[in-house]
Amino acid sequence: MTRVTLPGTALSVSRLCLGGNRLGGELDRDRSFALLDAFVALGGNFVDTAHVYADWLPEVERSCSEKTIGRWRAARGLADEVLVATKIGHPVLGQPGKTRLDRASLRQDVEEARENLGLGCLPIVYLHRDDPASDPSAILGALEEMRAEGSILHYGASNWSAARLRLADEAAQAMGWEGFRANQVEWSLAARNPGTAAADLCVMDAAMIGWHRETGIAAIPYSAQAQGYFDKLAAGQLTGPAARHYDSAGNRARGARLSALAARHGVDPTQAMLALFRRAGFPVVPVVGCRTAAQVAASVRGVDLALAAEEVAPFLADLGLATAG
Repeated sequence: MTRVTLPGTALSVSRLCLGGNRLGGELDRDRSFALLDAFVALGGNFVDTAHVYADWLPEVERSCSEKTIGRWRAARGLADEVLVATKIGHPVLGQPGKTRLDRASLRQDVEEARENLGLGCLPIVYLHRDDPASDPSAILGALEEMRAEGSILHYGASNWSAARLRLADEAAQAMGWEGFRANQVEWSLAARNPGTAAADLCVMDAAMIGWHRETGIAAIPYSAQAQGYFDKLAAGQLTGPAARHYDSAGNRARGARLSALAARHGVDPTQAMLALFRRAGFPVVPVVGCRTAAQVAASVRGVDLALAAEEVAPFLADLGLATAG
């Protein structure tokens, strides 16, 4: 895989980020290690996790994803070769209104994540959710304290609206702070059906794309593959969450155009979709939710697929990028 440097940092990351929400939970130790090994073997060096992955499963240890990645790093003798990004400050599970963006909670999550991952300094942490009623300067101030102490290197946002991202920028500029260096938000070619996402999640929109273009900050979209919606649609196997979350007349029309593009290049629709992000006009590193080494390999082929400008143009409006270069 080719690599990209996240603007405002010295972090050089692979064009794909491996999602870690299944590690240690849905995938046991051996399957988790095999998935991580496959990703690295194909040139991947950017892994995404969160301090709460997968605490919603009652039968697994807490923070099992972070701990599994930490054990894999130790077993493989990896030092700084693989960059692990984790998310902190998630509300108490089952109590979405009980936010955890106060100084003490953020510090607790960082210290526990450092131990779980076996890292003295976390390369980048995202704020997993926002609290729109809070003062961004108080939240960023807590992160800046940990940056000064050397426990985190950079920080980013996840599920913050464009308006709140701008407020955070203003706070950082006023205080001389670094500010956000990445933004993790839901984004794919498939438009999510209304009412199928939690209220505290954010989807990429025109205002946020405008913010990315102005700042040059990297987008690290999750659900970038739309749960395999387009592949399942093309195969006539559309069921379950992918159907519930994404199936609509508009997405079916997008799917028909995407399938035609994919067929011209001998790839699956989801592979072709990953290649579209290269035309965003700002760095985009999709997070891919793979379960197997074969899925990792397919995703890598997709993100490295070379598409001509005229092939990408019909999809730019669907991605909110109609005027992208």
